[in-house]
Amino acid sequence: MNGLKQFVDEVRDLLKKSGVEEPKTVFPKDPRFGDLSSPSAFDIAKKTGNPPVQEARALAARMSGEKLRYVEKIEVADPGYLNFYANWKTLAVEILSEAVERGPRYGEIDIGKGRYVLVEHTSVNPNKALHIGHARNVCLGDSIARLLTKTSHKVAVANYIDDSGVQMAEILLAFTHLGYSINPPEGEKFDQYCGRIYAEVSKKIESNPELENLKRKIAADLENYESQVYRFNAEVVDRVLREQLKTCWRLGARYDVLNKESDVLFFDLWDDVFKSLREENAVYFVDSGPKKGCWMFDLRGHPKLSKEGDEVLVKSDGSTTYVARDLGYAAWKLGLLNRDFKYRMFGVNPDNTPVYITDRKGHETKQFGSASYTINVVDVRQRRPQEIVRYALEKLGADPSRYIHYAYEVVSLSRADAEKLNVPVEEASFVHMSGRGGIYVNVDPLLDYIKAKAIEGARQRHPDWSSEKTEYVGEQIAVAALRYFLVRADPDKMIVFDSSEAADIEGDTGPYIMYAYARATRILEKSDTSPDPRRTPEKLEAQEIELLRKISILPMVYEEAVKTLSVKRVVTYLRELAFVFNDFYETCPVLSAADDTKVFRLAMVEAFRSAMSSAAQVVGIPLVEEM
Repeated sequence: MNGLKQFVDEVRDLLKKSGVEEPKTVFPKDPRFGDLSSPSAFDIAKKTGNPPVQEARALAARMSGEKLRYVEKIEVADPGYLNFYANWKTLAVEILSEAVERGPRYGEIDIGKGRYVLVEHTSVNPNKALHIGHARNVCLGDSIARLLTKTSHKVAVANYIDDSGVQMAEILLAFTHLGYSINPPEGEKFDQYCGRIYAEVSKKIESNPELENLKRKIAADLENYESQVYRFNAEVVDRVLREQLKTCWRLGARYDVLNKESDVLFFDLWDDVFKSLREENAVYFVDSGPKKGCWMFDLRGHPKLSKEGDEVLVKSDGSTTYVARDLGYAAWKLGLLNRDFKYRMFGVNPDNTPVYITDRKGHETKQFGSASYTINVVDVRQRRPQEIVRYALEKLGADPSRYIHYAYEVVSLSRADAEKLNVPVEEASFVHMSGRGGIYVNVDPLLDYIKAKAIEGARQRHPDWSSEKTEYVGEQIAVAALRYFLVRADPDKMIVFDSSEAADIEGDTGPYIMYAYARATRILEKSDTSPDPRRTPEKLEAQEIELLRKISILPMVYEEAVKTLSVKRVVTYLRELAFVFNDFYETCPVLSAADDTKVFRLAMVEAFRSAMSSAAQVVGIPLVEEM
């Protein structure tokens, strides 16, 4: 790997040779203070008592005789900084040559060393369509999986399918006792139909104790694998899940394995865990009181969870709680069990890779468990259950750091969108979504809405385009707009969703990224010569240096992003890269430049496309050649 990283390494080596034990470097915001700055003289001054500027001058003097490849000059600045200026002419050849050669693989680094990571995301109950809150989970989880792949991890993506419990019982109740047809009205997807009747039936159950009793009976029958209820439920789950996956695939996600909760129970993943917890005296049986007959997980030793009381793992009727099932599943993920699932092939991702699903009659054996570590993309409302699982894994002898809860805040509806759904907002400026309450915006209709706007704009700009091309570009713009909207914020910040803002394709949006890439592509298409990164001009313009700098930091962006699991870091890079390229485009003519300058700037454009396509892959922003 060549480029700015080599410049940074050369500076740090230079500092070490000059007597700095632990060199510190930062990228200055203002290029007048160099391309890299070191405050190490301040640390030395604390020990010697001398002024920092005196120590900085002494360091600079010791560096003066060194033969350097990437450092052009060193300056001392008050009150004691060492500023290093890069030899951009040398760096340019290496940066551009590597970027042009590697294309969309530019920036990839070998941090993961092939370690196996299991990323779980989506995990939407199979009784409804995905709404925009679920979409945030999908987009964050998918981007994390892509980032891990870019950094040389072996990645598998899991989707947990909660196909048992009361939420499925309510849907079955609608079909078996309340007269709802199993087939939706024409034009309505089955998952959207189920979501609609789920909200309707929930309201009916609230006011009818008889329906509540029926629901509980159906829920109990779901654990009888030979019952008609279980078989009917499997059919409904299969239909909903296939429709959900179409939406996820539309968003650009892919999956390796679908783990059904009913199979967590059937394959007895909990049994081994329960036995081990009893041996460790981490659980106890309650003989009296409100929790009589339950098995409880002892949380007294946990500094925070203990304040909220112990956790029920097995109910008095012998059934397991959600936390217990999740613990068995987590132990399987980390390879702590002597049990495993059986699988069958469920379908094929758009990239032609297979999707497997757990199946008690399956004939396939796969190694999806036993990960080095697992990342679980689950919203912040599940923080306590997730922490309980981590604590229990520690009791089982596992390193709890191998179980990562990637928490994110929920998506709420803006006042405007809530009012469109006839939801009272009172004094609040937003409303929390609720599938049970029927307060949500589904993903597919929203994508269709953004796509229609994009198609309208494309037809105005390109009346000569075929309908197929217009349709394709419109779809890519819609996906880019929604994905960017959902991942550009810090995950711990709540998103207040507004359909008008999400549908905007101007400004700080996914389509802005797409447009910069398409502009670069058009420049290369119009060129009558080939890029040549070796023909570097004697003097580089400030905009050229800034674009080189931005292209070259991509490996360091990936390194920072994967260490912190920060999708936003890559999103920010994409936005800044597009802005810097557009500034370069406006101030540095390419096609009309003199021959040597033109072929060099064409290489800049091609290298930009490499960096842009690489980072866009991580964020899941689809790029097109023309907009």
